[in-house]
Amino acid sequence: MAVHQGISGKVIVPMATCVFVVLMLLLVMGKPVMCQETNVLISNAMPGEVLTLHCHSRDNDLGVHTLAYLATYQFNFEVNFWGTTLFTCDFTATNHPTSLGLIVFQGPSYQHGPWICVNQCNWSAYEYGFYLNGRYQASWPKLGTDTNVSTPT
Repeated sequence: MAVHQGISGKVIVPMATCVFVVLMLLLVMGKPVMCQETNVLISNAMPGEVLTLHCHSRDNDLGVHTLAYLATYQFNFEVNFWGTTLFTCDFTATNHPTSLGLIVFQGPSYQHGPWICVNQCNWSAYEYGFYLNGRYQASWPKLGTDTNVSTPT
């Protein structure tokens, strides 16, 4: 980095250095929104049922997990810089053999649906449906119905 002294003895900083510093400040200021850690917790609140789930994003496949009654599964991740991180989970249960796909997290860059979990997404599976942070989101599909991914409402 070249720093020049002007005729009056003041230090002159080249314009490219100023632009670089401003861009770095903007990048750092954006970090609390885009790159903070998010925790997703999924719990089985169905007495006598085993909940099977398979969670994944475009870049990460978290594998298949089974949860007994009152058991939990959790995973953590950082939302990407662009705010387009999206995790979905496919669910089945003992008394609900038809798979249900749910978007369990969508980054702030998605324009559809409410973004109702930021750092902590607590999902609970009940016999009649799914709740996110205490708010009802989706029902189990009836046998023989389509299994498209549901967007939280």
